[in-house]
Amino acid sequence: MATVSPAAKESFLGKLTETVYLDYALRAVGIAGFVWSFLNAWHSLGLGVRAGMLASVAAWFVGERFSRIYR
Repeated sequence: MATVSPAAKESFLGKLTETVYLDYALRAVGIAGFVWSFLNAWHSLGLGVRAGMLASVAAWFVGERFSRIYR
Protein backbone atom coordinates (compact mmCIF):
# COMPACT_ATOMS: atom_id res chain seq x y z
CA MET A 1 0.00 0.00 0.00
CA ALA A 2 1.47 3.32 -1.06
CA THR A 3 1.31 6.34 1.20
CA VAL A 4 0.80 9.87 -0.01
CA SER A 5 3.44 12.35 1.04
CA PRO A 6 2.35 15.55 2.85
CA ALA A 7 3.68 17.61 -0.07
CA ALA A 8 1.25 15.90 -2.45
CA LYS A 9 -1.69 16.74 -0.19
CA GLU A 10 -0.95 20.46 -0.30
CA SER A 11 -3.69 22.48 -1.97
CA PHE A 12 -3.32 24.37 -5.21
CA LEU A 13 -3.87 27.69 -3.43
CA GLY A 14 -1.17 26.80 -0.91
CA LYS A 15 1.30 26.08 -3.68
CA LEU A 16 0.33 29.27 -5.51
CA THR A 17 0.76 31.32 -2.35
CA GLU A 18 4.23 29.93 -1.75
CA THR A 19 5.46 30.41 -5.31
CA VAL A 20 3.93 33.77 -6.17
CA TYR A 21 3.73 35.27 -2.68
CA LEU A 22 0.05 35.95 -3.29
CA ASP A 23 -0.48 37.21 0.25
CA TYR A 24 2.12 39.95 -0.20
CA ALA A 25 0.67 40.96 -3.56
CA LEU A 26 -2.84 41.21 -2.10
CA ARG A 27 -1.61 43.24 0.84
CA ALA A 28 0.24 45.64 -1.48
CA VAL A 29 -2.85 46.10 -3.66
CA GLY A 30 -5.04 46.65 -0.60
CA ILE A 31 -2.71 49.20 0.94
CA ALA A 32 -2.25 51.02 -2.38
CA GLY A 33 -6.03 51.21 -2.84
CA PHE A 34 -6.51 52.53 0.68
CA VAL A 35 -3.81 55.18 0.28
CA TRP A 36 -5.20 56.28 -3.08
CA SER A 37 -8.75 56.67 -1.75
CA PHE A 38 -7.48 58.24 1.48
CA LEU A 39 -5.54 60.93 -0.37
CA ASN A 40 -8.37 61.64 -2.81
CA ALA A 41 -10.90 62.14 0.00
CA TRP A 42 -8.64 63.99 2.44
CA HIS A 43 -9.56 67.53 1.33
CA SER A 44 -13.29 66.98 1.83
CA LEU A 45 -13.11 65.40 5.30
CA GLY A 46 -13.74 67.16 8.60
CA LEU A 47 -11.12 67.46 11.32
CA GLY A 48 -12.64 64.71 13.49
CA VAL A 49 -12.77 62.24 10.59
CA ARG A 50 -9.17 63.03 9.66
CA ALA A 51 -8.04 62.43 13.24
CA GLY A 52 -10.00 59.18 13.42
CA MET A 53 -8.56 57.87 10.17
CA LEU A 54 -5.01 58.71 11.22
CA ALA A 55 -5.58 57.06 14.61
CA SER A 56 -6.93 53.90 12.97
CA VAL A 57 -3.93 53.67 10.65
CA ALA A 58 -1.58 54.15 13.63
CA ALA A 59 -3.43 51.48 15.61
CA TRP A 60 -3.18 49.08 12.66
CA PHE A 61 0.61 49.58 12.46
CA VAL A 62 1.05 49.14 16.21
CA GLY A 63 -1.13 46.01 16.21
CA GLU A 64 0.86 44.52 13.35
CA ARG A 65 4.11 45.10 15.25
CA PHE A 66 2.74 43.47 18.41
CA SER A 67 1.53 40.43 16.48
CA ARG A 68 4.99 39.98 14.97
CA ILE A 69 6.77 40.43 18.30
CA TYR A 70 4.59 38.15 20.40
CA ARG A 71 4.11 35.22 18.02
